Amino acid sequence: MIIERIRPELVGGKSTLPACLRAESDRRGLSVTERETLLATVPAPLLACECFYDKLTGLWRYEFGEPHRVRDELVWGTHMWSPVPALLDVIACAGRRLPPQKLAAYLVLLGNPGKHQEYLAEMFPMFRVDAAIPAEHEVGSMGAGNRTIDWLVGPADGRRVLFDVKRRFVDFIAMMDVLSVAEAAAPGHDVALLFRSVEAKFRPSNPDQLLQGAWIVTDIKQDEVELGDAFAALDAGKVHFAILGDAEANVHLITRRPEDRGFLLRLFRATPSSRFVFDRARSR
Repeated sequence: MIIERIRPELVGGKSTLPACLRAESDRRGLSVTERETLLATVPAPLLACECFYDKLTGLWRYEFGEPHRVRDELVWGTHMWSPVPALLDVIACAGRRLPPQKLAAYLVLLGNPGKHQEYLAEMFPMFRVDAAIPAEHEVGSMGAGNRTIDWLVGPADGRRVLFDVKRRFVDFIAMMDVLSVAEAAAPGHDVALLFRSVEAKFRPSNPDQLLQGAWIVTDIKQDEVELGDAFAALDAGKVHFAILGDAEANVHLITRRPEDRGFLLRLFRATPSSRFVFDRARSR
């Protein structure tokens, strides 16, 4: 495994992805039938992955994906070694939420090393949404110019939520291109990169009926003031909220209106967190 050549001190054990997925399924109390049904949907390229026990985090991780290229160098990072529990959640969520034809197409993309992180992230927001709430994936009729938007959820409490999921690497690469490792503790970059292409996908809408926004997965913390300013610069009639989150239940949420905050936290069964942001003024 590549991890053994780059950070051998992190490797506390080795296994295969099928073995790790079975162990995680058993830990959660899934029946043998449920477990094997889930495993049968995992793309073959993923099933061939090797796994290691990460001594730093106490998680089993699978090795799959491609390194970033910064200038003329390859950068290896956590995007190469995702946690096994998150993959199991993604496979289970996709099976619940996608009809057979969309599920088949999604799983093919999930098994593409160059696209894996992008499509893995698409399921993160739906992990904890109540199964009774309707949801449609890849909606092609509600975006500006018929652009496809990742999720339409609801109605819930009388309104629907339309949002795109963005897996952002460009801000990380831009930061690494200009900063030294020592400077990366307080990253400096164009925060607006997080929202690139978000505004253009939406039509204006009434947030009391259709709440619109983005769920963004990024590898670096954002200055909270700069993040708020970049969000405020977006068209308020088109983009009503932004969430920085990942596979976990805690998120950083920005809304135009205070009353939308509680609604979104309830919808995604999420809790507010400061782990995605920092205060640049305090870090100096």
